Amino acid sequence: MRLVSLSWSHRSSASAAREALAMVSVERVLAELKRRGISESVAVSTCNRFELYAAGTPLAPPRIELLLGALEDLAGASLAAQAEVRRDKEAVEHLFAVAGGLDSLVVGETEILGQVKTGYERAKSAGMTDKRLNVLFQRALYVGKKVRTETAIAQGASSVPSVAVQMAESIFGRLEGKTALILGAGAMAELAAKHLAAHGVSKLSVANRTWERGYQLAAQYHGEAIGWDEFPKELERADMVIASTGAPSAVVTCAMVEAAVTRRGGRSLLLIDIAMPRDIEEKVHAIDGVYLYRLEDLEAIVAKTMASRAEAVAAALSVVQDKAVEFNLWAQSLSTDHELSLKHS
Repeated sequence: MRLVSLSWSHRSSASAAREALAMVSVERVLAELKRRGISESVAVSTCNRFELYAAGTPLAPPRIELLLGALEDLAGASLAAQAEVRRDKEAVEHLFAVAGGLDSLVVGETEILGQVKTGYERAKSAGMTDKRLNVLFQRALYVGKKVRTETAIAQGASSVPSVAVQMAESIFGRLEGKTALILGAGAMAELAAKHLAAHGVSKLSVANRTWERGYQLAAQYHGEAIGWDEFPKELERADMVIASTGAPSAVVTCAMVEAAVTRRGGRSLLLIDIAMPRDIEEKVHAIDGVYLYRLEDLEAIVAKTMASRAEAVAAALSVVQDKAVEFNLWAQSLSTDHELSLKHS
């Protein structure tokens, strides 16, 4: 088995590259790779990373130039300089680390495991996986679960939305009596609503392009759903806004915020953008009384928690490395008459 992975994440790539990739659907990536002759590939796209895995044979390994060319054509951006390229053993270990939450902005977070599963299932549905990638990704999901059940990596770990809420609480002191607006109703928005409710916000509003989904999310946390066209007006009242829509371009513009600020009576407005591509125009940061925080800004909070978790990280990394060795021995055995077995133990 010859395996290649290309990665763009918060650790290695500027947000512009990740933003360009986030605008391209996984389905389009798979279709384009198939059109260019790649028979096995899986793409994983999240709010702060894009991963591409492609499998070939010893006689026909995946061509990195072809993979990069396809992605650059789809994204309309230069990506090669910021790509992390891994092959074979390194690619396997990296995928297992990603599934285990070891490469996440918030180390140990649980959402990435579901996102890896979604990427794999989409590739499988598109006919872009065979035995090699099927076993690889099934093994990655197993390793991700094993890391979380057998080590303390997830203890005290948070998701990006929970860190965003922690940031809001550190700014306001406490969230009781505060009003929050969530833009979007996907998985990240749902987690944000959960943490805001747990921290006691007095009023929670949800605006989503699809009214029914926004209503369901708001009702789940005793909040209020508002029409998508009405959210600019809500900017006048909210103390904080957490944006996570998945829209291809900014949904909160400088003009919207300026108009809201004039009617806020001098009250500050906290904007937290956890979307990729970004939901909030960056230049709103220049408006008096408006404070914008992005994914990059959450890293400082994450860094404070990491020193006390070094032992858990080391234990999780040991699991990842051991299981990567097992998988690579299995992959090597495919070219022999004695294929090894992989056990979930």
